[in-house]
Amino acid sequence: MGLTVVPGTMIEDGTVTDSKFTNTTITSADMALDPRDADNFSSGSVPLAQLDNVPATDLTGLDDDLALLGFKTAANGSLAKYNLLDQTVDAFEDASGVDASASTGEDRDSTGKYFQGAITTRTTHTASGTYITPAGLLGTIEVLVVAGGGAGSGGGAGGAAGGAGGLVYVSAYTAAASTTYNLTIGAGGAAQGAGTSGNSGADSIFDTSGTSTTLTASGGGGGGEGGTTGKVGGSGGGGYSTSGANAGGASDQVASFGSYSNVGFGFAGGQAYTSGSPYGGGGGGGAGAVGLQGKPQGEGTGGIGKAYTIADGTTSVYYAGGGGGGTIDNTTPGRPGGLGGGGTGGFGLSSVTDPTAGTANTGGGGGGGRNDGGGAAGGSGVIITSHKAPTNMTLVSTATAAQAAPTKGDIVFTYSNGAGTAVINTNITAEISADNGSTWTAFTLTSQGTTGGHTILTSHNQTITSTITAPYNMKYRIKTLVQGSSMNTRIQAVSLGWS
Repeated sequence: MGLTVVPGTMIEDGTVTDSKFTNTTITSADMALDPRDADNFSSGSVPLAQLDNVPATDLTGLDDDLALLGFKTAANGSLAKYNLLDQTVDAFEDASGVDASASTGEDRDSTGKYFQGAITTRTTHTASGTYITPAGLLGTIEVLVVAGGGAGSGGGAGGAAGGAGGLVYVSAYTAAASTTYNLTIGAGGAAQGAGTSGNSGADSIFDTSGTSTTLTASGGGGGGEGGTTGKVGGSGGGGYSTSGANAGGASDQVASFGSYSNVGFGFAGGQAYTSGSPYGGGGGGGAGAVGLQGKPQGEGTGGIGKAYTIADGTTSVYYAGGGGGGTIDNTTPGRPGGLGGGGTGGFGLSSVTDPTAGTANTGGGGGGGRNDGGGAAGGSGVIITSHKAPTNMTLVSTATAAQAAPTKGDIVFTYSNGAGTAVINTNITAEISADNGSTWTAFTLTSQGTTGGHTILTSHNQTITSTITAPYNMKYRIKTLVQGSSMNTRIQAVSLGWS
């Protein structure tokens, strides 16, 4: 029986020849099962080499979502910078993830939890005049107002000390940009001769002629003499007595101004020694404590001043210390004044040691003297203002060691406009380093829309062209540029990744 050869099938000798096909191409139509339909595969796998035309999965959106989720996790848990596998996330819940030594101009807003470029300007005003806030004012201003201190008296048994000028400190005074404030700096009470009560100091005032809350520090009270009490003032003068009128002067410093509560400070002067002659003068009150009672030979201790924490938040400086009382004993020093510029009381005789004045521009009370030489003058007042204005910022992260040598970098971060509209890759730039910040590779940033009012910027799969050196300490560097009164850019959160 003869063999029938069907075109396109194997012939007797097991070979397939081109002549048996209408053309040399085997198409899907020539096959019993269409290989393009996955349902026709019951088992086995397709070699990867055959899948070179399958498009790669785009994970950009997923990467962005993971970074944003990391930001929210950090914020909700008040977490500091934390590390994932080949990634760091920092929502600026604190400043621990920022390398302060490598960064410049960075200022963290603890309320909004963001970094911006800002410079703090602190000005000490020692003469009456004006203060003008900058056009690009950031937030509130800090204001310290100190009145002139009172002068000490010159009593026969050790004069009473002058009280410190009143002190007003508002750490967050609501102010507008480009606003003029009028400043009045109070003088210290002038020194008087022997046997005379001390002069009180003059008020210091910070105001805008009624358009905002006026802050007034009351002049310090002079030290008492003869049968008088210490004078009333911002802090009261020390008392002196020969006939029972021995109380220290009271404080008339107002504590609150409008919505600013408990911002005024002043205390009463110390009373005289009352148990017998000679009657020693009391110490002057200070902005931080009552003046202490005088001793038999004088020597009343002045009240301490009030600490003023300057705008960088790291240093406390005292102002408005009460004066120290004098002594009748010509070998025993008069008492020191309080912290914050209070003058020291004098020895018994002016030829030995005179009392010292309260320190100028601190509002310190003057030291008490003696009948021979009188009391010392109070220190003049001062107004100190502090504000922030925008400046360029370089924000550098702390280092995180990669597990292996990286070749690619990714960054996702969010920002907002405090003023103006930032231009991406012009007003905001970002870089990555794999050698602890010695060399950098620039990212080209792209906007991915907004979340919660913040714009999302990303750059993915960036080839690291800068030096890659073990132990592969990874850092980011973000810069905000051309900042000023019309441009203020705020960085909210950053995620840096590598592979």
